[in-house]
Amino acid sequence: MVRCKHLVGFALVLGIGLPFGMGCSDPDPQPFHLQLISIDAHGGPALSEDRVQSILRRSLEGSPSFSPAERDQRSGARGHALIAALEYRELPDTTKRGRDLMVRLHVESPKELAERLGDAGLDVTVLVEIEGQTELAADLQRATDRLAAILQARVDLALGSEGAVERLLRSSDPDRLLLTLEWLRDHGEQPQARVAAAVVAPLINHPDDRVGLLAIETIGQIGGPEHVSLVLERIRLADGTQVSHAYDAIARLGGPDAAGFLEFAARNEDEPGRRAAAQRALRRVADSDRVELPRRSDRSPTRGHR
Repeated sequence: MVRCKHLVGFALVLGIGLPFGMGCSDPDPQPFHLQLISIDAHGGPALSEDRVQSILRRSLEGSPSFSPAERDQRSGARGHALIAALEYRELPDTTKRGRDLMVRLHVESPKELAERLGDAGLDVTVLVEIEGQTELAADLQRATDRLAAILQARVDLALGSEGAVERLLRSSDPDRLLLTLEWLRDHGEQPQARVAAAVVAPLINHPDDRVGLLAIETIGQIGGPEHVSLVLERIRLADGTQVSHAYDAIARLGGPDAAGFLEFAARNEDEPGRRAAAQRALRRVADSDRVELPRRSDRSPTRGHR
C-alpha cells in the first residue's frame, strides 16, 4: 500500500452558490477548499505524489465550480477545507487485450450541500478500460477527468443549476447519464423532472444496457399517461429484461394506453415469467383510481406485441 507521508500541500476551490430563490444575498459566496490528504495505489504501480497532484489539479481546472487554490490565494481565500482522498489500482487483465484502472475520489461533503447531495455525497468511482500499452500517468489523467466531470454534475444537480438536467442527459459518458437518471428518478417531484421525460426516452436505446433500463424506470417515476407512447415506441420487445421493466414503468404511468397495452400483453405473452409480469402490471393499473380498463373491443394496443 502506498500512502502519502505528508499531507498533500495543494487545495482546490469549489465555488458553490445557492440556486435562484434560495435567498442568498452574498455576491461572492464562500468557497470550499478541497485538500487532498492521501493517495493510495493499493500496492500496485504508483506515481509520485507531485505527479498525482498535478493530474488531479489539471482535471479540476476544467470544471466551472473548481479552480486551483493558488489562483484564489493570491486574492485572499476564504472558507474551510474539505478533506479528500484519492485511490487507484490496476485490475487483473482477464481478456489479455488490455487492463482496467479503477479510481476513486472521496471528498467530504460540505455541510451546506450534504442533504441535497444525498448518501453518495461527493464520493465517485470510475473504471477505465485500457487497451494497449499506455503510461499510467495518461491513464490516471483520463480517469480523473471523468471523476471531475461527475463531481461537477453532482454539484449542478444538487444546486438545481439551470439547464443542468438537459445538458447532462445529452452526455456521452454513461456514468454521468446514470447519475442524472438516478437523480431524476429520486426527485420526481421537482418541476424539471416531469418535463425531462421526453429527453429521457431516447436513452432507452442507449448501447449501455444499464442506461436503457434505468431510463425506462426513470420515465415510470417522473412521467404520466402522455409518456406511455414514448416507452412503447422504443422498447425492444425481444429483450425480456427491457420488457419486464417496461411493464412496471407503463403501469406507473397509467392511462388508457397503458391499460390497453398491458391487457394485450397479458393475453398474448407466451413466456410464463413475462406473462406474469404483464398480469401484475395490469392489476396495478386496474386498481388505480386514475384509469378504468378499456374493453377489449374498444382499443387495440399502441404497438404490436411479439
